[in-house]
Amino acid sequence: MDGADVVAPGRSKESTPALPEATAAGYDGWMARRMPILLVLAAVLLVMPFGSASAADPWCDAHFPDRAWETAGETEFLTVATTGLAEGQALRFADEAAGTARALQDDLGPLPQLHLCVYGGDVRLDPAGILPEGQRVHSVVFNEDATVYIGVLEASFFDEAHAFGLAYAALWLVAGEVGLDGYPEPLATTIGQWYLSRAAGKTELHHSQMRSGAFFADPSGRGVATTDWTSEAQPPVYPWNPQFQESPVADLIDYAVATAGPDVLRNPTNARWQALEQSWQDALREEALQGTSSGNDWLIGLAIVIGMVGLAGLLAWLTRRSKRRFKDEARLRGTTLEGAGKR
Repeated sequence: MDGADVVAPGRSKESTPALPEATAAGYDGWMARRMPILLVLAAVLLVMPFGSASAADPWCDAHFPDRAWETAGETEFLTVATTGLAEGQALRFADEAAGTARALQDDLGPLPQLHLCVYGGDVRLDPAGILPEGQRVHSVVFNEDATVYIGVLEASFFDEAHAFGLAYAALWLVAGEVGLDGYPEPLATTIGQWYLSRAAGKTELHHSQMRSGAFFADPSGRGVATTDWTSEAQPPVYPWNPQFQESPVADLIDYAVATAGPDVLRNPTNARWQALEQSWQDALREEALQGTSSGNDWLIGLAIVIGMVGLAGLLAWLTRRSKRRFKDEARLRGTTLEGAGKR
């Protein structure tokens, strides 16, 4: 042991200088192995703030900033934001509305992006300047911003509400492109009702309703008075209740697009639409009187119905007469027996 240096681990003069080199080499190797992972983590951290920033929606916030609006879906045609809704419900509403936006683009041509703001049933928006005090905002369109607000207090009416609202906002944009300050009314409302009918799957029902009333509206066949389709213009702000917006008169728009093509929606002149209305009325009356096959099969059906009603009435009369005769005979027998007893 004499002359030998007793060295505590890590403290000898020979071993101490070697430690920094070994440590540096190990650190470099550790960094080289983990650098890809660190880069990925850094990228994720950089992306995360931008993802959360998309939660705010400036269009919906513009009119009702007291709510926390979150973007639920965005396409080149439409941005949908919600408040007071579960994530799954918000995504479903956004998907349904995107379909309507695509249909509007197909019918009306390229348009600026629309904005839809959907709020839950327990959310009450401030109606100041929109509705009288004490009334609730169900749906409202701010046409100048192409922004539509829909309340889902009655979620079953969402299809009708968003279809009408987006169509109404899109028509305002069309009016600007053709040099008008708002699309003409009541044509705009009627076109909006047509998109409502399509979203709700009621185009056939509305056609049937209008066809049924065609004969009674014009029993003489001399034609009915046409409507002034351009008597007013769309207002910048339009509130409505989806529960009372449906009307079968939307069948006129279905007829006009089927016969003249969707471009007719970009031609909102009164003369054009009065001619279409007259043609539509004539077609409804013809269909109501002769059927779609232009034959007289309807007369056979009518005769069968009348015969069945007449037969049912005859049977009821015979049954009643039989009961009355039976009572009369019973009364007569009773009177006879009573007279025999007295004798």
